[in-house]
Amino acid sequence: MKENSVNVSVIVPVYNVEKYLSQCMDSIISQSLKNIEIICIDDGSTDSSPKILDEYAEADSRIRVIHKENGGYGAAMNLGIKEACGEFIGIVEPDDYILPDMYERLYNAAKDNSCEIVKSDFYRFTGEGDKTRNQYNKTARRDENYNRIINPSEEKNCFRFIMNTWCGIYHREFILRNNVFHNETPGASFQDNGFWFKGFCNARRIMFIPFPLYMNRRDNPNSSVSSKEKVYCGNQEYGLIYEYLEENPDKKEKFMDVFQMKKLHTYRFNINRIAFEYRHDYILRY
Repeated sequence: MKENSVNVSVIVPVYNVEKYLSQCMDSIISQSLKNIEIICIDDGSTDSSPKILDEYAEADSRIRVIHKENGGYGAAMNLGIKEACGEFIGIVEPDDYILPDMYERLYNAAKDNSCEIVKSDFYRFTGEGDKTRNQYNKTARRDENYNRIINPSEEKNCFRFIMNTWCGIYHREFILRNNVFHNETPGASFQDNGFWFKGFCNARRIMFIPFPLYMNRRDNPNSSVSSKEKVYCGNQEYGLIYEYLEENPDKKEKFMDVFQMKKLHTYRFNINRIAFEYRHDYILRY
């Protein structure tokens, strides 16, 4: 497939999500923006996820499945980015799903405004069917932050917006040119923080659109950070982000203050998320 021959390359990093995977894939193949490719990275799943993905690929030529040994979320995402051919890159977590016009809205906003990154609002949800409960989240916090160009170097308040990578699209050449990749630490905890932070440090044209287009599941028990080996993943991630700033002194001078702020927010978030028995030791390290 030729580079930029599709509008958006959608990357789906998959590991043991058989319960939710069909809902996720159905939402992507049903997008109103048809000129997309869907790159599914099976990161060594041991359930029926690989079989489900292969069945979808057989039915839709836009889907490409890459099976690999388990290497963690960051490695899976980086492989997907390197394999992508689209003008923009989107990310959908395999236990989430997206609304039908998500990529059409994001892509049109990006093209109309020459953006490197465009992001939408989203819902956090729990339950299924009639028992679904949705909570609206404004990614850019305030109404005045929407439908205009934001340059993070000039408006560093945008680093206070909700941190996620999956409710947006990213210009692929921008990602490659600035080496905006995920840190390839083990597991699937916090690796999106570095991608998000480096993206904002390098971008000059970001837009937020005030539509809830992404559905973020909050009741998948396998996504919790409650095991002991994951307790310090956030600390490790911010150590790697600091190394990035050390290697780029101009960015360290400009963004060190917001780095400290995001690190503080992440540590506070982690204290409330980890298992109670680990909190005392974590607070001492914090």
